[in-house]
Amino acid sequence: MQQPPPPEPPPRPPLPQQRPWGYEPPRPPQPPRPWYRQPLGIFAIITAALLAVGLLANALDGGQAPGAAPATTAAPGAAPPPPTGAATTTTVPATLGDRIRQTAQEQLGAVGTVTGVDAQLGGTVTVVWEIAPAATTGLTRNQARLGVLRIMRAVKQAEAGAGDDYQGVRLLGRYRPPGGAEPKTVVRLRFSKATVQRTEFSDLRYAEAYDLADTAIVDPAFRG
Repeated sequence: MQQPPPPEPPPRPPLPQQRPWGYEPPRPPQPPRPWYRQPLGIFAIITAALLAVGLLANALDGGQAPGAAPATTAAPGAAPPPPTGAATTTTVPATLGDRIRQTAQEQLGAVGTVTGVDAQLGGTVTVVWEIAPAATTGLTRNQARLGVLRIMRAVKQAEAGAGDDYQGVRLLGRYRPPGGAEPKTVVRLRFSKATVQRTEFSDLRYAEAYDLADTAIVDPAFRG
């Protein structure tokens, strides 16, 4: 007797299709952005917001322009109010001595202090100043020389164009040594009027400050 044939095996599922390396399936197209997220929509929103803020500010100010002073109505015949800002004036010292004192102290700065000025018309201008101590002896000597140049520069500036008549300038530099009770005079200089007018008293000439004078008597401790 003949046997029936064996049943056929079920068909195998198809193998997944292999894709090349790095392949990405195409993304579905994104829906268009709403109008308020587009550039023109954003610009329209900002413009409308600024317009609304301006209208609101104008309504709160009662229609008055920003920064404008409130209008006032004065009574008939009433005088206008005085101006609120007071005028500032600069007082210039009248005498030669006062001008020299003020200008010399401004020029000296931290290197010394003017303690006295005697300026008689037609006579000798005398300026007394106290030399400020420095960290070292050498720096103190330099400050004395700078004091001479700056005071003489102030004298020249104060008398320039003022027509004040004087014969010459005498400088007395005083210094209080460490532990000393009273300052002592360590620099004595005299300048004729001609020397003052022709000399350039620049800080760069501090090394020759004493040599610029017509007469110089300097303590040896300040000559180094």
